[in-house]
Amino acid sequence: MTFPSVTFRTPRLTAAALSYSSSSQTLNAVSTQLAAILTPDVTRHLPPDIQTVRDKESAANWLSSILNECQFVAVSLVDHDALAGFFLLYPEAIEQESQGDGYLLRLGYVVAERYQGQGLASEMIAGLVAWCRASGVVTALSGGASAENAPSIKVLEKNGFVREENDENHQGDTVFLTLTI
Repeated sequence: MTFPSVTFRTPRLTAAALSYSSSSQTLNAVSTQLAAILTPDVTRHLPPDIQTVRDKESAANWLSSILNECQFVAVSLVDHDALAGFFLLYPEAIEQESQGDGYLLRLGYVVAERYQGQGLASEMIAGLVAWCRASGVVTALSGGASAENAPSIKVLEKNGFVREENDENHQGDTVFLTLTI
């Protein structure tokens, strides 16, 4: 089973997956915008690889690498083409006897600094949750946030995610949360 491309719309946002088959013009535009939105304040709670993005070239290299690992979903305002944020989605195929095959979808997300505090993160997550429910192929969503990133944890909890207990796979200062679909 192949994981479908994520595309959805909310009252204020449009989300669409990118891939290597996206036009070079689109990938270049996204790289330019990534360099602008991945400010030190935005990336301080993110993994080290994304913290290396400082300009269009490093953004293009990072995007090229990430497209090999996961589904990159660009999120923009409905009435504007500018990148407001994005998701990194890592589908893991799972087999369930009771419900059939499906996917656990691990996610990471970013909202551009200029759009923070406007409810866009909550709207992004709500849109993704609605897409997952409608898709019929996602059985659970899982995400993590630095314990210091209380706003991100709050966004996930507001959308129904529940904190996981730390175990040998979940240690350190990262809070992991899951939502069963």
